[in-house]
Amino acid sequence: MIYEYGMVITKAQDLEEFREVSIRPAFMDRSGAAAERSVWDVVAQLQDIWSETFQANAVVWRMWANHIMRGLDRSTWDRDILEPPPSQIAILLKPADLPAERQLAGLSRSSDLALQVVNGAIEDNKRLKASWKAHGERLENQEQLLLTRKRTLEAILAGTRLPSLSDVIDPLPALTNIEDIEHQG
Repeated sequence: MIYEYGMVITKAQDLEEFREVSIRPAFMDRSGAAAERSVWDVVAQLQDIWSETFQANAVVWRMWANHIMRGLDRSTWDRDILEPPPSQIAILLKPADLPAERQLAGLSRSSDLALQVVNGAIEDNKRLKASWKAHGERLENQEQLLLTRKRTLEAILAGTRLPSLSDVIDPLPALTNIEDIEHQG
């Protein structure tokens, strides 16, 4: 006697039900291949288990999931998901960052940012000093110009003798008032 279906599966209808429940993908497209939803379910399981060990782009995770699902035997998927990746997939994976490496990378980025901020402040300070120096030079030039004008005015005043007020005759009382006939209406 040959047990084609095993002890529990005694007829072809039982075998078909078993295949539906245990072997075939839960979601299939019209061609009988695993549907996109099934692929994403396997990708999610792979990432849950292996993301602390490996890093990869979404396409590499999908390639690994397709490799696992290629036989359409869902009963082997859970076992295959727990297995390390095949060599053709492994070369596409990168090791995941360890927490210490992530911390060091973050510290390095923070230090670089702080250095950039300080370098920017130093450059701003240099520009401010140059501007301050230019303003100082302008103030110095303005002061020299005012001192020159002061000396000029002092020289004019020293060279010109003004008459005393008693010697100055007021011309206003001597002027005759002429009536404006041109602008009268």
